[in-house]
Amino acid sequence: MIKVFLTTILFFLLNSTFVRAEVVQFKEEELPRESVVPIFDQPEAVKKRYVPYDGRFEMGLFFGALLNDPFYNSYPAGLELRYHFHDMHAFGVVGTYNLRQKTPYIDQIRRQVPSTSIVPFESSPTPEFTAWGEYEFTPYYGKISLTKQGVMNLSISLSLGVGYLSLKSDNTSDSSVGYSIGLNQRLFFTRNFGIKLDLKVLNYTQADVVPPGTIEKKALANTMIGLGVVYLLPSL
Repeated sequence: MIKVFLTTILFFLLNSTFVRAEVVQFKEEELPRESVVPIFDQPEAVKKRYVPYDGRFEMGLFFGALLNDPFYNSYPAGLELRYHFHDMHAFGVVGTYNLRQKTPYIDQIRRQVPSTSIVPFESSPTPEFTAWGEYEFTPYYGKISLTKQGVMNLSISLSLGVGYLSLKSDNTSDSSVGYSIGLNQRLFFTRNFGIKLDLKVLNYTQADVVPPGTIEKKALANTMIGLGVVYLLPSL
C-alpha cells in the first residue's frame, strides 16, 4: 500500500511540471461594459442646431378655422412674413382672407322659432380680412426621431399680436382693432422647409344679434387653429 501511495504521488508531481497556464484574449468589443453608448453616423447633426433662425426671413402659407361662432363657419387662408432677429426673437406680419359658410343651426332655428322672435342672422358679422403684426418668442428647440434614420427638428413658440379686422355680414360691414395670443410648433423636414401648427385666440369686438331686437358690440374671443408650410430664406 505504501509503494502504491508513493507511486501515485510521484506520478502527479512528474505530470504537473508539463502543465502550463494559457492566457485567453478577447477582442475589446466583446468585453462587457458598464454602459452602452449609441453610435451615430452623423454625430454633429445630432449635437448641433441643424435649423438656425438667426438673421433669416421666413415665409409661410396656411389654412385654418375659427371655432367660436355658432352661426357661421369661418376658414382663414393666410400669408405671413417674419424676420428672426435671433434664434429666440422674431417679428412678422400676418394677413388672412376668411371664407364664410352658414351653419345648419340657422335653418333649424328658423323652422322652430316664430318669425316674430327670429334672430337677424343676416346682420351677424364675421371676420373677412385681418392684418396683424406679431412678436414671436421661441424658448424651445429640439429634435424628434420618427424612424431609425430620420430626425426632425422642431421648435415651440409663443406669439403676441396686434391688428385690424374687417368684419362683414350679409347686410353690413364693420371693423375692429384686436389682439391675439398664440402658441405654435414648427417641424422641419430640411434645413429650410417645414410645416407649422398654430393655435391662437383672437380678441376683438363685433355686433351681437342675440337676443333678437338688440344689436350691441361685445368683446369676443375667437379660437383659431391653423396648419401651413414655412420656408426659411438663407441668412443675410
